[in-house]
Amino acid sequence: MIDRLRNKYMIQIEDFLAPLVWERSRDAFKVLVATLLTQNSTDKSAMVAFENLEKEIGISPDKLASASIEEIAKAIRPAGLHNNKAKNIREISKIIHESFHDLLEDILNQSPDKAREILVSMPGIGTKTADVVLLICKGYRTFPVDTHIFRISRRLGIEGRNYSEISSVWVRHVKDPLNAHLLLITHGRKTCKAVKPKCQECVLIDCCQYYLGVLRSERHDTTRGRGAK
Repeated sequence: MIDRLRNKYMIQIEDFLAPLVWERSRDAFKVLVATLLTQNSTDKSAMVAFENLEKEIGISPDKLASASIEEIAKAIRPAGLHNNKAKNIREISKIIHESFHDLLEDILNQSPDKAREILVSMPGIGTKTADVVLLICKGYRTFPVDTHIFRISRRLGIEGRNYSEISSVWVRHVKDPLNAHLLLITHGRKTCKAVKPKCQECVLIDCCQYYLGVLRSERHDTTRGRGAK
């Protein structure tokens, strides 16, 4: 399936804030902040917020730990939920500044499970955010599952009731988790949309349980219509 998506889409790194930040800076803390900003936001809006934050305050644990919540919130307003995100970013920055000497790498250099455990203990960091950072910055075999990937997985009939189960299925079946992650998100944005999916343009149509269900429904309606005549 991923090969089909790879043949259809060309990944534009500029469309994904966290990988773009890593490519430009190789700074894991900046990737973490970028990922926090994308929560319940678009990458485009989060990019504006990220650039504002970099310009107005600077993105490092020491600078953000010493900034006020109000200053951070003002800078990241374009990303939405700016007050909650500002509070979390400041608290996370204080933890990394005070407990890890400004080095997020000290956390990431531990085993994937231990690093994830420490990250999700911090405010505002869920499993998906932790997995994004671990995948992008360390190349660990994690598979972040966002709303697009949840939707696509369910439509394909992939068994899994929660984040962990769906993530495990994908990580077992893909060679390059980051590339597959970005391809699936692109597919969700462009074709397998939440509303009015473009099924006729989909390269996965023959293995999509959702589409097969639509076909069955249409055939049933057609049969009923003929019977009524």
